[in-house]
Amino acid sequence: MGRPMSTSITCPVCGQPFGAILERILDVRIDPTVKERLLGGRINLVTCPHCGYRGAVGTPLLYHDPTKKLAIVYVPMELNLQQTDRERLVGDLTNAVIRSLPEDAPKGYLLQPQTALTLQGLIEQVLEADGVTQEMLQAERRKVELVNELADAKPEQRDQLLEENWDLFDLGFLELLTATAQAATQAGDQRRALRLLNIRQYLMDNTETGQALKAQQEALLEASQELQSLGQNVTRETFIELLVQAIDNPPKVDALAALGRALLDYTTFQLITARIDAARTEDEKAALGALRDRLLEINAEYEQQARAVIQRAADTLRMLMAAPDVSSAIMSNLDRIDDTFLQVLQVNLEEARKSGNTPVSDRLRQIRDEVLRLIQTSAPPEIRLINDLLSLESEAESLALLRSRHSEITPDFIEVMAQIAEQLRAGGNESAAQRLDVLRAEAEQFIL
Repeated sequence: MGRPMSTSITCPVCGQPFGAILERILDVRIDPTVKERLLGGRINLVTCPHCGYRGAVGTPLLYHDPTKKLAIVYVPMELNLQQTDRERLVGDLTNAVIRSLPEDAPKGYLLQPQTALTLQGLIEQVLEADGVTQEMLQAERRKVELVNELADAKPEQRDQLLEENWDLFDLGFLELLTATAQAATQAGDQRRALRLLNIRQYLMDNTETGQALKAQQEALLEASQELQSLGQNVTRETFIELLVQAIDNPPKVDALAALGRALLDYTTFQLITARIDAARTEDEKAALGALRDRLLEINAEYEQQARAVIQRAADTLRMLMAAPDVSSAIMSNLDRIDDTFLQVLQVNLEEARKSGNTPVSDRLRQIRDEVLRLIQTSAPPEIRLINDLLSLESEAESLALLRSRHSEITPDFIEVMAQIAEQLRAGGNESAAQRLDVLRAEAEQFIL
């Protein structure tokens, strides 16, 4: 009962049956990605291979986080289970988790798991365990409601709404306004988007949060311009000089540190320490010391973020290694497939090969190939064709394929070829860049 379950589903749109693998136990100890997938609405998300319908399947769930001694059971009401059947189901799920735990692990909390009546209720209980209170959730819901009310309100109503909800206008609200305006633009509702952007500008001009955000944006622009003006002359010494000049402007110090992240290393901190030691006054020494402390904080924050990104990629890879259906698991977690994930995957694949662990290396290769296939199929047509051309062994084969697909060649396609050739050269892959140059010269013949 505890393992992912293979089952047959009838598509609610086209009525065709298809196979799917559904999760019932969401165990953070075994799969650290389940919490994020639950909160993101990606649990038991299936796609019909016949018509493309995509939706979540309601099934009993047991969420388990042993670090918080948290066990929550959700049984969809639409299953209409009798009380005895429900108790038997919950018992099977909890027993499966208990058997998977070490002998000395606490288990008492699993004997009386919490209950969620709805999937949203399950999500809210998980958030509450993280310290997100009902009041916080209600405040976030109110912000969403308020954005919609402001977008639809008449001018006099809008002013009243702004006055009555002044305490809600924080950074999160401004970000929500921006995202909602962007969504309205993409949907073609320019009037709604303009209303929301005008409200955002008003809040930027008239709230403390807006003023702070404007200061950050201005500081980021100034810092970027100053670094760009140095061009190739950026050194640790010139970078430190910019930081010292901005010492009374904390947002600009933060912006310079963000843009010059690569320069925040041991040598830079040594140079700043030397300036502190050489300071002529106590005030100067204190100001430089505060600057160094802030840069150390920023550096620690970046390192923590970098570790979190790598850990997230490792958690994703661990989950895919255990997934019974690799393709479905990747499709449900495409937002976690990025450059860091591919790097972690490649490092693990190389280590498995070196150690001679054939089963692991085969599984990792399967994951890599499936990820690359999905990336390829989701890429624009021009990129897919270029990948096809470069994947062939010889230049002659590439030219033959290009000629056979001459109907796909457009001026935009040739421009993309030139851009990718430049990227390949910048990355040191001169042979692929030269082949693409030859192919581009041939492609240009088809649009003359």
